[in-house]
Amino acid sequence: MTGRSLLILIFALSTLLLVAGNSHAQDRSDEETPAFPRRTRQQQESPKGVRDMLIRMRIEKAKKDYEKMLDQGDSAAKLSGQIKASVEKASALSNADRGRLQELDKLTSDVLDDLGGDEDALLALLSDKKVGPTPIDAATELDAAVKLMVSELKKTTRFTVSASAIESTADVLRIVRKLKTYQ
Repeated sequence: MTGRSLLILIFALSTLLLVAGNSHAQDRSDEETPAFPRRTRQQQESPKGVRDMLIRMRIEKAKKDYEKMLDQGDSAAKLSGQIKASVEKASALSNADRGRLQELDKLTSDVLDDLGGDEDALLALLSDKKVGPTPIDAATELDAAVKLMVSELKKTTRFTVSASAIESTADVLRIVRKLKTYQ
């Protein structure tokens, strides 16, 4: 073979390889990466089964959170009843009542957070309301406010935001904090 025929043969083979490479690239699917033709790209969306499972999990979590909020309201009603009965009996707050008030404060704050209320803003808004001058009056007012809060919570669904439920919860929190200051 002469130098010219060798050059023609190399040119023909390189042209053949170039054409074959181009035609193979045309067959590549959109999901394959150019550098690694057998590997596919990560899909942007997760498979339908995984998405459905995530949606179901979110729904179940929302249901559990709503049930937890209702349970916290029932616990608050029980605590306020105990506080009222104890204060009416002793005409003052005992250490056990202070512990119950602390627990009621925590429960009410959690409910207010679940409802989406801003604790500081609501307490500032409700600060001009007066609380009973004696612990007995304040405990009676607290019990009535907690009952109103629980009834408002039971009127809501997990899909709604109730301004009256937020306001009644903030009112309970205001009375609890005022009642803590009594001797």
